[in-house]
Amino acid sequence: MAQTFDVCIRGAGVVGRTLALLLARDRLRVALVGPPESAPSDGDVRAYALNAASRALLESVRGWPDAQHATAVLQMQVHADQDGQVRFDAAQQGHDALAWIVDVPALEARLADAVRFQPLVEPVAAPVDAALTVVCEGRASRTRAEFGAEFDITPYAQHAIATRLVCERPHGQVARQWFLPDGGILAFLPLDGAQGRTVAVVWSVPQEQAPHWLQADEGSFTQRLREASRDALGALQLAGPRASWPLQQA
Repeated sequence: MAQTFDVCIRGAGVVGRTLALLLARDRLRVALVGPPESAPSDGDVRAYALNAASRALLESVRGWPDAQHATAVLQMQVHADQDGQVRFDAAQQGHDALAWIVDVPALEARLADAVRFQPLVEPVAAPVDAALTVVCEGRASRTRAEFGAEFDITPYAQHAIATRLVCERPHGQVARQWFLPDGGILAFLPLDGAQGRTVAVVWSVPQEQAPHWLQADEGSFTQRLREASRDALGALQLAGPRASWPLQQA
């Protein structure tokens, strides 16, 4: 007898896996379409800033990573391109954290483990018939094109460069952001727990500058980031590859 499914989820990333676990909790049979599982890549430098509601949802399906991979943000400092700045403090707001900076590979691995132990979620290699199809494939969705769904894109003429840095000084669980005179925006997001010295970097630059900074030698690259960050964390050392993608509203 052929297996029947209530829901077919196309896309086995963070959103697809989380949804599959939530639906299975309500006793629905779910087909989860995605490539075969692979070992986490050391080259994945993505990090997400997640709020308390996201944490509670992920904890409810046993998908929240351990403290080493989900660093609480106690303060946020935003610096303008001159002398202006804005500061946010979790304690002053009466909260344990403003957000958590979560290592994406660790989050994906934890959700994959949860799916593996959920008998009502069946990983499949290709879409199957179901009463409902849910598309969780991201911006490069094949299904969206297949179904003819409208998807408008407005490019920002900026690219985000992402990487990881080890800093001379501890980050102190502070998320830092600088608006730069050339129109770029630099963010240092704390990683590796309360005592960590590693930050996830997201640096938005005009698109014509992106190739130069992706290919620049490590010394030139880290020196530019040290200058842009006003030496907030001292000397910087690359701790991962550099990745880039175009910024857009979609």
